[in-house]
Amino acid sequence: MYPKPLQNLIDLFAKFPGVGPRQATRLVFFLLKQQNGFASELQYGLAGLSQIRQCKLCFRTIDQNGSDETLCILCKDPKRDHNTVAVVEKESDMQSIENTHIFHGLYHVLDGVVSPLDPESPKRLHLRELHSRITKLLEHSHKAEIILATGSTTEGDTTALYIDRILTPLKTRFPDLTITRLGRGLSLGSELEYADEITLKSALTNRK
Repeated sequence: MYPKPLQNLIDLFAKFPGVGPRQATRLVFFLLKQQNGFASELQYGLAGLSQIRQCKLCFRTIDQNGSDETLCILCKDPKRDHNTVAVVEKESDMQSIENTHIFHGLYHVLDGVVSPLDPESPKRLHLRELHSRITKLLEHSHKAEIILATGSTTEGDTTALYIDRILTPLKTRFPDLTITRLGRGLSLGSELEYADEITLKSALTNRK
């Protein structure tokens, strides 16, 4: 049994996705052996997380740092196409799309996916906020394109179908609502975060 401070840290590291008890133990002992102030830098970095907030519109992270801003730089940008919204599973997917330099709309970060094996999973996502956001957008501009930019995994497809099902009824009131899905370019079972820029460009260009 390790000393309690070490064991507590091991237990915390083991909660990270993809990190098991053995890997967590290696990480903790790596920190213990560092003599160049790395542990202090890590502590400072973790303390900085308290300044991180979520954009009230798209739910990407923003550095509040004492300001009272509630929207991220993209959602505030008047040059972006506010009538086009790409719905992504996580913020890293949004960054991958931004790297293509061909998408100029806004985003909506779900913070997860709908799991076919977990009926409670939709409640943990920003789906209600998405429906409310798109409804308000349509009431204001009467047209919008919603790009379902989820991965080509089982969960990604399930999430896209779920969103399509909750947004499609809005077409009764707003016929200029368009719901599209990323087109060819993404291989089956792939996640946006790991797709190269050329592949994502193809998927965006051929959305349907």
